[in-house]
Amino acid sequence: MKHRLAFFDYSASNTNSAQDIHESASSEISLAAGETVMLGTCGLTDSAFTGDTYLRLYSPLTLVAASDDSEICGPDSMGSRLVYTALAAGIYTLRAGCFDVGACSGTVALSRRKATFAAPNLRNTHNATVNTFNKQYHFNGGEVIRVSTCGATALGANASGDTLLRIFQQSSGGYTTEVANNDNAGAACASAAEIVYSVPSAGYYQIRVGCAANTACSATVAVYSE
Repeated sequence: MKHRLAFFDYSASNTNSAQDIHESASSEISLAAGETVMLGTCGLTDSAFTGDTYLRLYSPLTLVAASDDSEICGPDSMGSRLVYTALAAGIYTLRAGCFDVGACSGTVALSRRKATFAAPNLRNTHNATVNTFNKQYHFNGGEVIRVSTCGATALGANASGDTLLRIFQQSSGGYTTEVANNDNAGAACASAAEIVYSVPSAGYYQIRVGCAANTACSATVAVYSE
């Protein structure tokens, strides 16, 4: 098995839906109390799968989350994605296998939630160009971030109305350089918005939350690093 900082590759068979500890692949994950993570062979940056994957998360011996086929990854998808908020700090074990006794392979990606914030009662933002709710965060160069109002793809996010997101990079003391934007994130998200962005250089970035056209909307924005 090849381990990396944020995900790992595996191939397996006869895992009894990732219950066989000898045939399944496993990796330890350190979580802080209250930390929210998403893990998957689909639906996350760099995730991939062939065959029918199955994921289980243990803390340390108790099953706390599991995922077979994730609809968020597409109709009839056989990839897996689970979400979990740690009740206590500790070392958790992700066990990766295949459904029943089949064979499969996958790249498991890990996404850690950095923050959530509310952006209430937005209106007349003219596609998130005026009257927006703004929040700044420092990101590292090479970091992939997921900024979302879509609860289906980012646990903790929520949208009411047609939200729109923009990200600006700080330069010369201000936030004048737009680096990414999104209105509608896809079928699973309806009119919610989501940006997955690879940060080119370390620094502060501003997230601007608004509504499509001059409609009214509200949101809880979730920010993940993956």
